[in-house]
Amino acid sequence: MSIVLDGWNGNKYGEVGDYGQWRVGQRMPHAANVYRGGSYLGHNIAALAVDAEGHVIDYDFNHNEIFDSSVEHAESRLVRRVFALNQVYDSWQGNGENGDPPRRRIAAPARQQRRVFATAVTDRADRVTPRTPEKVGSGYSTLLSDVTVYTSLESCAQCTGIMCLASVKEVVYLQPDAGQFLIGNIMRQATKAQSLSFTAPRPVSGREIGLKYYSELTEGAEDFAARVRDQPFFRSGTKTNNSPSVTSYLCTDGAFRTFESAAEELSGLSTLDYPDHRPDRPEGALSNREVLGMVKDFLEYVKTVKNRGTSHRV
Repeated sequence: MSIVLDGWNGNKYGEVGDYGQWRVGQRMPHAANVYRGGSYLGHNIAALAVDAEGHVIDYDFNHNEIFDSSVEHAESRLVRRVFALNQVYDSWQGNGENGDPPRRRIAAPARQQRRVFATAVTDRADRVTPRTPEKVGSGYSTLLSDVTVYTSLESCAQCTGIMCLASVKEVVYLQPDAGQFLIGNIMRQATKAQSLSFTAPRPVSGREIGLKYYSELTEGAEDFAARVRDQPFFRSGTKTNNSPSVTSYLCTDGAFRTFESAAEELSGLSTLDYPDHRPDRPEGALSNREVLGMVKDFLEYVKTVKNRGTSHRV
């Protein structure tokens, strides 16, 4: 949520127009119907990949608008990026090169020092266990089987399919998307029913892990959908948009305030109930205290590179 806030842009239909009551707080001062954020650079949707030890791998945003495409979703872009990073050995934890901003060095685990995120078969063949003995034997089919993807919006069929092909372990989503018809749950059940191929990631909602912002965003989106028919999201000339799309809701002041509250909570978070707890497996897993430090370091990196998507070459 802090990453989304840092890259926030509510200009779904451009910075000039009338977003009515929905984006009053994002209007430029002393300018009629001009909104902060400049040229639209993508939806306010991002995804983050984390390995089993608790190390942040990378992140990406939805970039549909940049590419005039309906398939440049955050999760699918992220999965392709993580696979590619294994080939170029480029980590956010290193120092800046070739004019890139300096990166804060933190202790990288030994496996990342050999291969970025240790996704190479040579580094992980003895550590990655396929979900079933009959699973596809190709090396890359299990490279990401200990990876969890955290995404700010429930995944679509495309992203669920790509994560399935990548053998991503699970996907944790902050907000439900009624337009996706629980496809992640459907694909999980369908693929679990057989044991000869890939298995879709286990979908985990924010509600299941007690995240209060899940309910806030769900209720906010429902309220937006109920009122947008009579109070259009956008007007410009003869164009009026009354779509109840969740991506429109994620441009509103109400959504912005929720993400802002979450970012403030993370910024002030220093006391943990179980700071020294760490999973029994895998070996080398980070403690809760170390995970919090990792997360804050990564957020600092994101804010330094100032890019909706990372500064990696891929």
